[in-house]
Amino acid sequence: MSDRNDIMMDRPATGDGTPLGRAVSALNALGSVGILLLMVLINSDILGRTLFDAPIAGVPEMVSFSIVGIVFLQLAHTLRSGSMTRSEVLLHRLKTRRPRIHRLLLMTFNLTGAALLLIVLIYFTPTLAKAFNSPERYFMGNPGFFTVPQWPLYALMTVGMAATMIQFLADAFADLRRLAGSAAEKEDRAP
Repeated sequence: MSDRNDIMMDRPATGDGTPLGRAVSALNALGSVGILLLMVLINSDILGRTLFDAPIAGVPEMVSFSIVGIVFLQLAHTLRSGSMTRSEVLLHRLKTRRPRIHRLLLMTFNLTGAALLLIVLIYFTPTLAKAFNSPERYFMGNPGFFTVPQWPLYALMTVGMAATMIQFLADAFADLRRLAGSAAEKEDRAP
């Protein structure tokens, strides 16, 4: 069994029917729809340029706007499915030799991720409020040609960060339960 499959056995199924699993799957699906819409927009712009010499205004702005939003919408799913980039060498060795330290390290990783996202959310939320209240000052594009307000992007980023923070906390709680379960198991085996 590969290292990735070994680690995935400890994780819940992505669409496991829990409210968090359904929410994370819905955000991921919304991001996937965004990718499809982005592909339609880019292809329409190419066709408009090629066939009619009439490009669609603002496509570069919409592409950069959309990519950032899609990444944040799919971030919680990436974490939940075990696809977040991290080095598994130490984790794999600890899992086989020192499972309690392995769980403790995973719990620390998850709590650190949740704490960092909480800090980012605390400092980012006022920017979302400013962009929502003053869309004429917070926009992307060129005035007079094409502009798009930034608050929808900031809202997507905020939702994605909040969902990922909650997923980190859920994973930390699962690690804590497994850690407590292994401690109770060890206690039961003691003579």
